[in-house]
Amino acid sequence: MTSIDHDAGTATSAVGITAASMDLTGRHYLLVILGEAPSAAAKAKQWARALHDAQRSISEHTASSAATVGDLIASSTVGIRIMICGPEFEVMQAVAAARSHGVLPCEMFVHITHVDAIHVYCPHCDTATRTIAQPNTTAECSGCRRDLLVRPHTSSHRAMYLASVA
Repeated sequence: MTSIDHDAGTATSAVGITAASMDLTGRHYLLVILGEAPSAAAKAKQWARALHDAQRSISEHTASSAATVGDLIASSTVGIRIMICGPEFEVMQAVAAARSHGVLPCEMFVHITHVDAIHVYCPHCDTATRTIAQPNTTAECSGCRRDLLVRPHTSSHRAMYLASVA
């Protein structure tokens, strides 16, 4: 499972994914900052210090999209660990891009800086709905208009919260 770290007050705590300790077994660490939140840069600096202290190889990148993260991963080598920090949706998209490039969940560590809106997957009509709903609340599907119960589970392949009929 991908380890997720989060700032207090983000919806990630409701997702039920707990942060694990930083994995120091990698050969190289790709630190990716998404967006311009000062807390993302601060987290990347904290990670870089810890990795430097452990004498690990690091490359730090600011990325504007999940496609950029995919490109970074495509040019990497075996033994890499990916550490991503930024807003929740962008981080989830980056995780989905990493997964599509064959990165295993145990090879990633992410930090969520904040949550704006979430994307919810409707299994009935295969639609993604952007909403400000929280897990364990309802949202209307933008495709089939059914009321959905937003589950506290996410899909690392779709970069969305999962839902069921309310």
